Amino acid sequence: MLKNLGQRIRTLRKAKGLTLVEISDKTGVAQATLSRIETGTMIGTVECHEKVAEALGIGLAELYSGVDKRYEQIARQDKESRKVTHHTKDVHVELLTQESSKKKITPLLLTLQGGGKTEKESYERGVEKFVWALDGNIKIRLDQDEIALKPQESLYFDASLPHQISNEGQKPSKVFIAVSPSKI
Repeated sequence: MLKNLGQRIRTLRKAKGLTLVEISDKTGVAQATLSRIETGTMIGTVECHEKVAEALGIGLAELYSGVDKRYEQIARQDKESRKVTHHTKDVHVELLTQESSKKKITPLLLTLQGGGKTEKESYERGVEKFVWALDGNIKIRLDQDEIALKPQESLYFDASLPHQISNEGQKPSKVFIAVSPSKI
C-alpha cells in the first residue's frame, strides 16, 4: 500500500503539472518528506495526506482511490442479476453475490414451496452455516435433532453435521443462508 499511495500522489501531481517544491509550498510539508512518500520509503500521516490532497484539488477519498484494495471488494447486485444455483419445483436457491469463489462467505436466498425441502447436505469440517428464516416456518434437521425456526429466528451451526431444511407450512418460505468459507 505504501508504494501504491506514493505512485498515486506522483501521478496526480504530475497530471496537475506541479513540482514537489510547489506542493511543499502549498502544504508546508518538507520537499524531502514528499519525495520519500512518492518513492514509498515513507508513508506520512493522514494529516499530511489531507494537505497533499487539498493541494492537488481533490478529497482524501479520491487520493486513496485505487490504493486501498478493500474498496475493490465492494460488490452490489440487483435482483435481476442474481444467479440461480438450484431450481426444482419445491426448491429455488439464488446466489446473492458475484464471483463467489473469490469470497469468504457465500450468501444465498432459499425459497421453499409449501412442504418442500432441500437435499441432505454435509460439508467438510471447518465450514459454518448461518440460517435466518425470513418468511414462513421452517424446520432444520441437524444430524439427529430437529430445530423449528419461526420468521426472524436464526441458527448458526457447523455445516459438517448432516443437515436439511424443510418448509412445514403450506405457503412459500424464504430463508437467508450464509456459508463460510465460501462453498457452492
